[in-house]
Amino acid sequence: MRSHGGIIRTGVRYSAFVTATLAVTTCATAQDPWTVPPSASVLVDPENTTVGIPDQSPREVLSDLTPLDNGGYSVGDAGSATEEPNRFDSTTPSSVAVEDPSAPPMTYAVGGYGGDGYTGHQAGCTDGLGGDCCPPGDAWGSVHHKKTDVCWIGRADALLLFRDAPPDRPLVESGVGGLSVLNANQMDSPLAAGPRFSLFRFNTCNGTGIEATYLRAANWRSQRFLPVAGSPYALSPPGIYANDNTQNFDTGSANLGAAIQSFELNRHWCKGEHLRFLAGFRWVEWRESFSLSDTFNGSPAIQDFYQTDCTNSLYGGQIGLDAWLLTLPWMRIDSLIKAGAYYNNAVQDSLYQSNATGPLLSQSIAVDESPLNCAFVGELGITGVVPLASWLDLRVGYFGMWLSGIAQPTQQLSGQVLTVPAGGTDPAVGSINANGSTLVQGVSLGLEGRW
Repeated sequence: MRSHGGIIRTGVRYSAFVTATLAVTTCATAQDPWTVPPSASVLVDPENTTVGIPDQSPREVLSDLTPLDNGGYSVGDAGSATEEPNRFDSTTPSSVAVEDPSAPPMTYAVGGYGGDGYTGHQAGCTDGLGGDCCPPGDAWGSVHHKKTDVCWIGRADALLLFRDAPPDRPLVESGVGGLSVLNANQMDSPLAAGPRFSLFRFNTCNGTGIEATYLRAANWRSQRFLPVAGSPYALSPPGIYANDNTQNFDTGSANLGAAIQSFELNRHWCKGEHLRFLAGFRWVEWRESFSLSDTFNGSPAIQDFYQTDCTNSLYGGQIGLDAWLLTLPWMRIDSLIKAGAYYNNAVQDSLYQSNATGPLLSQSIAVDESPLNCAFVGELGITGVVPLASWLDLRVGYFGMWLSGIAQPTQQLSGQVLTVPAGGTDPAVGSINANGSTLVQGVSLGLEGRW
């Protein structure tokens, strides 16, 4: 123990500095550089510094650090402030952090939130979803990956979606050669709902991550009634299943239903603080069903029923970008775009029933082709994100998905021959094509949590 400049110091602490704390920060190994300082700290360079401590220069303070066997440091006798400080070697820390007494208390915001909002470099999950996309600084490149470098993100959304009508295909007209009263492109479907679940695992050392997402939306239902009119209805050319417009009827109804589900597994790479590139595998299933029932009010009444179901199972790869469009202290706006080419394993089943010849008869055919063709799926999302807590966000946005190169039932009606129930003699013949497309779009509403 000795006196120096009016300050008593020992090998363990400075008793005079009640408001200044000396902290030494090291990485997992002696070779690792110093990584992220606490938000209320000031870096002190051993060679060049301007941070002063009363009655003693920073150079002298640093020169007094003596490594201990237990991995800590003590402040010992190093001479006067004019002496050259001891050089740091490979066994000593590369940097020293001295807490600024005037700074606010240190906070470690989970998910990147806090006083600096979305744009500040915060400790915790700097993953690109709840915080900065990529860790700041070159020093992150050499940090060893530890359990504390992992951030998990979970999302649960409700999807409220519309789907557009199938492509143009005349179905029913008012009498032979009359005006069209029902076309497939008029069968828009009302709102359908479904869930979407996502799980992300990000490594905050390098910003890479893995994503698994499942979504489903079902029970799109479009129904059109054909009331009794002054003249009978007829099937629009070229008819349905080779049954032509001579089979007129007085009333009827058409139904169109659809459902979609998808699972994807993607890898994410950081390409900037607000941009991530993704690529991965995706499976999409699109199911659609069309039926038309009609009645001829004769004696006896004749009833006909036509139905075609199509199932598209798409398997393929996709690429995409996930970017922040806007970041504010109280919200951010995310955008997502994906596109991919898919192998289409498609199946169509067609059925015709009629009592035109007396008892109710039916004839059917099933056609599948694998691969039917190359299909395309694109997805676009724009989402506003508002933090509810340091670990929880509210998400509201737009979701859109476009599918092309798919088999749709109204596009199969001309490729089948099913005439026996109406008195025909031809055997069942069928085909399948994939010239259909559809757009599914609407609103997503959900929550995101981080841990």
